[in-house]
Amino acid sequence: MQIQPVSSSKKSPIVVGIEHRRDLVPFTEEEVRFEIDMCIGCDRCMRACPVPMSSMVNIADLNHATITDEIPAHVARFTDECVMCGSCVPVCPVDNHRDLLMLSLKQRLGVSWDGTVDMSRVLNFLPSGWDLPLLMSRLREQPMFSDPEIVPENYLLHMAATSKMLTVLPGAVVMNEGEYGRSLYIILEGRFELSSRGPDGRELPVAVYRRGEYMGEHGMLTGQPRNATARAQTASVVLEVPEQVMQRLMEIVPPVRSFFEQLNNARSIEAILKRMALFQGVSSVDIRQLAEQTQVKRYDRDDRLFSEDGAGAPARESMHIMLEGFVKVARRTKAGTGRDKTDERIIAYRQSGDYFLGGLDLLGDGRPVTTTAITRVSVAEVPRQALSTLLVRYPEVNQRFQMRLREYQDAAAAAQTGFFDPLPKTYAGNSPILSEAEARAGLRSLVAGGVIEGTEVLVIDLDLCIHCNECEEACARRHGHSRMNRKGMVVGNISIATACRQCQDPVCMLCSRAGIARLPSGEVYITESCIGCGICAERCPYDNISIMTLEDEVNSRSSFQRFSSFFTKGAGKERGHKVLPMLQAAAAPGPLNAQQPRDAYGEMRKKVAIKCDLCAGYDNQACVQACPTGAAIRINPTTFFGSTEEILQRRAV
Repeated sequence: MQIQPVSSSKKSPIVVGIEHRRDLVPFTEEEVRFEIDMCIGCDRCMRACPVPMSSMVNIADLNHATITDEIPAHVARFTDECVMCGSCVPVCPVDNHRDLLMLSLKQRLGVSWDGTVDMSRVLNFLPSGWDLPLLMSRLREQPMFSDPEIVPENYLLHMAATSKMLTVLPGAVVMNEGEYGRSLYIILEGRFELSSRGPDGRELPVAVYRRGEYMGEHGMLTGQPRNATARAQTASVVLEVPEQVMQRLMEIVPPVRSFFEQLNNARSIEAILKRMALFQGVSSVDIRQLAEQTQVKRYDRDDRLFSEDGAGAPARESMHIMLEGFVKVARRTKAGTGRDKTDERIIAYRQSGDYFLGGLDLLGDGRPVTTTAITRVSVAEVPRQALSTLLVRYPEVNQRFQMRLREYQDAAAAAQTGFFDPLPKTYAGNSPILSEAEARAGLRSLVAGGVIEGTEVLVIDLDLCIHCNECEEACARRHGHSRMNRKGMVVGNISIATACRQCQDPVCMLCSRAGIARLPSGEVYITESCIGCGICAERCPYDNISIMTLEDEVNSRSSFQRFSSFFTKGAGKERGHKVLPMLQAAAAPGPLNAQQPRDAYGEMRKKVAIKCDLCAGYDNQACVQACPTGAAIRINPTTFFGSTEEILQRRAV
């Protein structure tokens, strides 16, 4: 696959770091001047700004730079560091849109990667015997970087300066299957073997990657655990590119993003089709041809894929296959009789591997349905002609469609009757039997509420809980501020606490500063780079991230209060032991900390995000350790409740 240039038509100026606000409409020159004229110079927007550099900039300097060519260095740096969080907008007494004024200034300044590169950060880390021309030639061997007209050398130098050069010995592992990681590994020298664990746990060789190839793009694009282990076969040189650096390059050079997305889409579609029982027996060549003709569409949470009335629906003659995420399938019913007294009746939930034909859920009656994303969703759309050709060649595939109809009917019935057994009792007693309506509500809460999407969820057995609140207090004693709320969604005798669930696909991890990151073991944590802009909290669909003002926190807890808190009732039990320093260090810095300039102003953070990180750096979790009755436990939702498919098939007894 080769990288394709973008259209030569006129493009708007590139602004990086605003993936979270794709709907922004820039001001015209007249609108910019009108907003500047309206400004009264009160500086409230700068005081509300979470960027540490805002302490060095006053509103007069910013206004002057916005409408003239004179842009001082400190204003330029502040503009580059602005994350477009919008904190400046609600505090303005004259309703100015300072965020759009900043967008205008960002457009004028252009991309920082067009500027000078700190070559010492490149040359000082080159392997022995290497020079700059050799490094550039090796990077140009990569298909996505091969065209200097599309990817200028200056961009490659910036990428190298903000990445890590790794020299590894034979046998060294750079990626482990099952671990989380979003870095891309570019092989500059040597050879790597990729392997995957088989059903019996033994590692099976998958492929051999050589110079000019790359690894880790699946984790970078999807956030999912690594799907293979990469082990060096020879002495090798690898450039480890952090996710934020690669995202910056993909924003500046859209063809690079398209390259990776097309490649990942083709691989994902092919892998899903091969796993589906429907296509068993179809040759690899035909599967690949079908995948090449298939388009992938992505939807955010609450986006509608297609509706029952056909409004905005895709072509009825196409087939839609779920690649990632969960959707709910519903039909319209009498007003006030559906879910939450609406006119919507949920029929079922669908996930990866399920499919729709022509906008129909294949429930047997051939009627259309309304399908809505409840997580981020990727859907492959197979054209009618490609599918018809395959059915003619493989009649047995057509027969499997009929078998699948009956399975869907069973799942639809289960979606109306499934319920969950309470936790095993540690004492004798009677537990109230769930009604059918309660059972259905529990089912929908687990799936639609995103519990099944989590990897580590705090649950509380209400039959054991004595409501002492010790779990929250222990969290506050350890971290200075409670990161959880024991009250939350209730399913049977289980309460799902309000705390970060360490989602499989965390939508909160869209931070240009790398203020939020993920450890290989899966814990999502707030790094030292966080400035408390609130973008991650706004994106979290479960309200499990809070923004704390550092000055208020310091003033609210004196040294004596922090010292004496240790001697309060129950304190000390939750403390545990921190792991060894070399292990603990990974939980604090972010992936870009080593590259970011540090100075006194950079340390003057005004706010910071807080969330549960499973007590990363400790050998226990404070909330679980401090619970006096053992009611609070951490569980993997899929293991504890079952997979979504198992939940949908569970029956009331």
